[in-house]
Amino acid sequence: MSQVPDPVRVGRKYFQAYYRGAEAAEVYVTSLPNREFAFSYFGEEGMRRHISFGRLEELVEHLRAAVPRHVFYSTAYYRDPGAKDMEEKGWLGADLVFDIDVDHVDTTCKELHDKWGCKTCGASGWGGVAVCPRCGGEAIERHTWVCETCINVARDEVLKLVDFLEMDFGFSSHELLVTFSGHRGFHVHVEASEVRELGQDSRREIVDYVKGLGLDVRFLTAKTRSGYKLRYETPLGWYGRVARWVLIKVGSEDPVLSLSEWQSILEESVLREAAAVDEKVTIDTKRLIRLPNSLHGKTGLRVAPFTVHELENSDVVDRAKVFMKGEVVVQLEEGPKRVLDVELEAGKALTLPTYVALYLLLNGAKLLRFDTR
Repeated sequence: MSQVPDPVRVGRKYFQAYYRGAEAAEVYVTSLPNREFAFSYFGEEGMRRHISFGRLEELVEHLRAAVPRHVFYSTAYYRDPGAKDMEEKGWLGADLVFDIDVDHVDTTCKELHDKWGCKTCGASGWGGVAVCPRCGGEAIERHTWVCETCINVARDEVLKLVDFLEMDFGFSSHELLVTFSGHRGFHVHVEASEVRELGQDSRREIVDYVKGLGLDVRFLTAKTRSGYKLRYETPLGWYGRVARWVLIKVGSEDPVLSLSEWQSILEESVLREAAAVDEKVTIDTKRLIRLPNSLHGKTGLRVAPFTVHELENSDVVDRAKVFMKGEVVVQLEEGPKRVLDVELEAGKALTLPTYVALYLLLNGAKLLRFDTR
């Protein structure tokens, strides 16, 4: 049985092959001279940031020469993005960015690939838990993976968010860039000039809106002699969403209901229609986010960009796969039962596509064997 190779050495070799073929046209970033860049490298702890490039070719050359494990750029625009002091950078505005992570969405597939361990009592198991079921402790250590099921669930959340951005806020699909993060979710970028100068409070209000927070049934309805009905007849906004669900639940387009019945309909519509976005990412006007078409250092998958149409009609894993040539024989001491589009079994010698084996190696699976064919 062969010795399991060093993830740093193997990862760098594969990433080097990818970045060696990088072309400027494949690196998507607007207003490059005004963006800060940050990199993590194989074999190094932490991140090197406060880096700027004057031309796209300089960035591409850095990718080829330095072979980073992770690549980030700022959602913000700066007068001097290379300045070491944040106050000296000269903030000029920021894109409106949303992060949707499957960690924030309940999926049954977590039982197949996410492991947890309690730092308090030592209990462990598979699935997603907020607190330890044995001792109630909140100090939980997690080792998470991703499969096609949870990627598709996260994609559905993105499409709900896109509906808000297009139908409620009036953005064109051409102003939206969606990227698969390369691991457990998606990023949605809005680069319209109208959003650049929004402060944290304004961005938080947008988050609250798409999450359906603070909706009050008393403001959505108007009292009649026999009950309550929707205050306005419109297919737009949360009025339209509530109207759709009242039609589904009651079978009438303009029913008169009790306030408690309307509350139940509102809660159902929020449960079904709200988008599970991470508030911390959206309100951060100086956020670093993954560079489209770079590689994720824990998976070897591409941070694949999508138009809205492509997201609706493409296989996300297929678009994110990079290392398709060859196979690797691996043996798991223990690990997930499913990752990406492949079923796994611990203890057996498994012949896997290179992209799956590399994901297992980079994300810290307990491997007994890793033989490249």
